[in-house]
Amino acid sequence: MDGLGLTEAQKQIAALILAFGLLYVFARVGYQYFFGEKFTLYNVFHPVKRITSKERQFIADFLLPYHQFNAEQRRAFLERFAWFKSKKKFVFYNGITNEEQIKAYVSASAALLTMGMQDFKFEGSISRVIIYPNKYYSRIARNHHIGEYNPRLKILVFSSEDLENGYRIPNDNLNLGIHEVAHALMFETKKKSTWEARRFKVGIARIKKLYDGKVFQDVLEKSTYFREYGKTNFYEFFAVCMENFIESPSEFSKEFPELYDTLRRVLNFDLNQPNWRLKNVT
Repeated sequence: MDGLGLTEAQKQIAALILAFGLLYVFARVGYQYFFGEKFTLYNVFHPVKRITSKERQFIADFLLPYHQFNAEQRRAFLERFAWFKSKKKFVFYNGITNEEQIKAYVSASAALLTMGMQDFKFEGSISRVIIYPNKYYSRIARNHHIGEYNPRLKILVFSSEDLENGYRIPNDNLNLGIHEVAHALMFETKKKSTWEARRFKVGIARIKKLYDGKVFQDVLEKSTYFREYGKTNFYEFFAVCMENFIESPSEFSKEFPELYDTLRRVLNFDLNQPNWRLKNVT
């Protein structure tokens, strides 16, 4: 017994617990430092898989903006695509047969919206992606949906049919993948204090101020550029804006130049000028 009333066996057990605790801390810090991602069992046992030539060709076939990237941007896109596709848990229901293609649509949406950002992993906002064959009944919203984002559960949900349709026509400003990932991106930056997250939040505040203004509302009411669903509330308007930003950037910049410029600064990239970036961004 010692001054704490511990036997020799108890002291050995305490020493082992302390040693394992320190080992866990060092392993966690080391893992996050070397791999740049959270230390979780899922991440440890799901390493990033290399993109196959078949996947690369599929991306080139369905993703129009990919053709606007230079060689360096394509490498960055493919790395982010591969990380998301490997690290996010996809759950498929009711016998979906094109699982790899569906994973590609979601992963491309996530990689595309974060092309100008250093933080592209959605580790604070997306833990699972659930896929149904078509329109499904949401127990949370108690309604039928084609897609939704649940920030509390950190889940993206899609109808595979509508997700695929979003990329089938590349310039109709209807892209379910971009729309729902945009919701997740807004939530991702909400509680972060990095310079990048602060820039994003400042930009969102500017867009909100513009959106709430009577002059802008009058212009919005007369315009047919944004679809009606964007008038539901500000959050849906932002997600709809992101669809248009990706699918018709040239028209967007002409129709709503102030809004477009704010969005490109929020995202730090511009498909009208693929090589454009904000200066002094670290």
